[in-house]
Amino acid sequence: MIINLGLCCGNLGVSKKVGDRIRKYRQLAGLNQEYVAEEIGMSGGNFGKIERGEIDINTDYLYKLSKLFKIPVSEFFEEKPVSIVHDKNVPYGYATKADLETLTDIVKKLATEVEKLREAIPKRKTTKTAGRKKN
Repeated sequence: MIINLGLCCGNLGVSKKVGDRIRKYRQLAGLNQEYVAEEIGMSGGNFGKIERGEIDINTDYLYKLSKLFKIPVSEFFEEKPVSIVHDKNVPYGYATKADLETLTDIVKKLATEVEKLREAIPKRKTTKTAGRKKN
């Protein structure tokens, strides 16, 4: 019994470190637990236990997480601090605030153009049908 407890506590140390790293990468990616769990094919409850270090994660799930976070699997075991974004001016992952503002402007302009097209389409139908004779 004491031996099993010792092994359990030893595993919890590694599981806790890996779980902490998974949580940090998930947060850096701006994703919630439910989304990540669904993406890798796991229940949200088990994923939460993994992040808390309560249960071990198998290699299949680690591989899926590495693909989702776009990092090597080894990042979950490295002893260095976890950091994807080095620029403090990039709070939105890999895009800067200016990038998001530019994209927002482009989307607004596209929405305006689509609305103009929607308004023009009925006018064209009315023009075409106005020139036809009714039988």
